[in-house]
Amino acid sequence: MVWIADNVYEIKSRAVSMFVYTAGESPICFDTGISEAPIKQGFDALGYKPEHVEYVFLTHTDRDHVGGLNLFKTADVYLSIDEEQMVNKTTPRFLGFVHNRPLKKTYRLLNDGDIVEAGQTKIEALATPGHTPGSMSYLVNESILFAGDTLALREGKVRPFSKLHLGDMIHMDIATQTESVKKLAKLKNISLLVTAHTGFTTDFQSAMSDWV
Repeated sequence: MVWIADNVYEIKSRAVSMFVYTAGESPICFDTGISEAPIKQGFDALGYKPEHVEYVFLTHTDRDHVGGLNLFKTADVYLSIDEEQMVNKTTPRFLGFVHNRPLKKTYRLLNDGDIVEAGQTKIEALATPGHTPGSMSYLVNESILFAGDTLALREGKVRPFSKLHLGDMIHMDIATQTESVKKLAKLKNISLLVTAHTGFTTDFQSAMSDWV
């Protein structure tokens, strides 16, 4: 478990990170990592238990982002309405026939611009498709942006998460993802930008300078 900024903590499992926001009455999670053991250890270090979490927001449903979901037994789970196709056998993730696993928890669907009031914390859902059809970023209290795999940070600058055009091998649309990054670049007053694989920055304006 690593402290990132006021009330924001990273729990890393292998090459992916989930994040815990602790400003409210109960922790709020953004993604759930690839496996349960690191999450349990991270929560122990924070002095919480996974069952204390009331809200989990998924940026998308690839295995490395939902692996610990079942730990959060009492949480409300949110994902994009356009991501449901990835877990209900509608749209394959790999090779045209391999699907993401169905979620074993009930979930609530969000549209672009929807706002969830988690106590005193305001979470705005921002549709940022491309990495998956329903990839979603989350803006917390109009200042903290959790971007998942929508983008990457390289030497302090925002770059596409992947430059690979893999055709039918993997369901990923690089052109659409580029437009999603441009959408995020228009945001104002961002104090912290957090990614799932490539760290974070407190200098949003500089990081996005190539996209505006």
